[in-house]
Amino acid sequence: MTTTIGIVGAGIAGLHLALYLQKHGIGVTLYSDRAAEELSSGKLPSSVALMGATLGRDGELGTNHWERPELGTFAVDIRVAGDPPLVLHGALTQPFLFIDMRVYLPTLMKDFTSRGGKLVVARCTAADVGRLAAGHDLVAVTTGRDGLTSMFPRVAERSPYEQPQRRLLAGLFRGVRFPDPFVMKFNIVPGQGEVFENQFLTHGGHVTCLLIEAVPGGVLEALTHLRYEADPCAFNASVLAALKEHAPDTYARADPATFALTSPRDTLSGAIVPTVRRGWAPLPGGRFAMAVGDTHITHDPLTGQGANAASRAAWLLGRLLVERTRAGGRVDEPFCVDAEQRLWEDARATTEWSNAFLQPPPAHAIGLLVAGAQNPAIANAFVSNFNDPNRQWQVLSSPDATAAFIAGFAPAG
Repeated sequence: MTTTIGIVGAGIAGLHLALYLQKHGIGVTLYSDRAAEELSSGKLPSSVALMGATLGRDGELGTNHWERPELGTFAVDIRVAGDPPLVLHGALTQPFLFIDMRVYLPTLMKDFTSRGGKLVVARCTAADVGRLAAGHDLVAVTTGRDGLTSMFPRVAERSPYEQPQRRLLAGLFRGVRFPDPFVMKFNIVPGQGEVFENQFLTHGGHVTCLLIEAVPGGVLEALTHLRYEADPCAFNASVLAALKEHAPDTYARADPATFALTSPRDTLSGAIVPTVRRGWAPLPGGRFAMAVGDTHITHDPLTGQGANAASRAAWLLGRLLVERTRAGGRVDEPFCVDAEQRLWEDARATTEWSNAFLQPPPAHAIGLLVAGAQNPAIANAFVSNFNDPNRQWQVLSSPDATAAFIAGFAPAG
């Protein structure tokens, strides 16, 4: 039986799914609303970190174009504001790669087409997805653009929030000396939000990427409403002042005379409502659509899981499609029901951990940070578990689990 899959969206979920299916001999057509060149020259879409497991999938796909030690981030510093502040430094078992999706996604699109993949550049609405069904056994919807998330209703019991828990401002900046070696800085301002710094690979090399996650109504929120185009000098000065107050290590490496946004295209702001949606929808002619990645489960970027969860979901769905095709089975409603359940179970820990972190940390989580500040082995394990959300949530989900994790590092005897 010949199976053909349509994939709407050329983000990390769509491209990893397309490349996975292509590698395993499944016919696939990728539909993107933008060509590679347009993606490359557009506005900053995100400030994601690709973690070790995702980079491993890149290696298996033969798309690991950035697998060089000098490009990786090998440590995370966490600072909780206070008097005195709580400071934790953890070494990563596997490096993170902070890379501009305007570099990453066009490169993978070219990998896909150079290997014979079919790419169609066209905007797709929900009605268009219905029309695509006639030519495919399944349509995977991996983007929410053009209202496509409306195809997949919100699952209330898995979506605890109806409003954004953070407002976001991200931007690429010059005028900040890089730490040597690269380190991600994670500054927590209790009750107000978070300020992140990373060294971000973009066109032309590395720059400093800042992400501000502001609790609505808090002292950081005003920054997220600033518009660079309205007053570039005021924008730069306001961000620099926030660093001085809330990210002192980053501020200490900043040169006020040269600190500035790299380009008007290099900033984004907004807010996200973390949401779990139905994983599939019926289409005309007895065909089906499946939601993958952010279209299925939208995460706030606080724990850095969005792109990594999307990649993992793409691989899981890809494996299920390959197994079904090789067994000669149809991609029918029972397949979609089973796939949705497997995708949810795979993403459940990531989702519950990410949602929990949007609330003030419970005492046992603070206790883990205190233990990590005192014991480098605990700190190393904690930051490395960002690459293993199942393990991370297992550790953090209850006081007893956290206590057992900490006790595991006690000296013998």
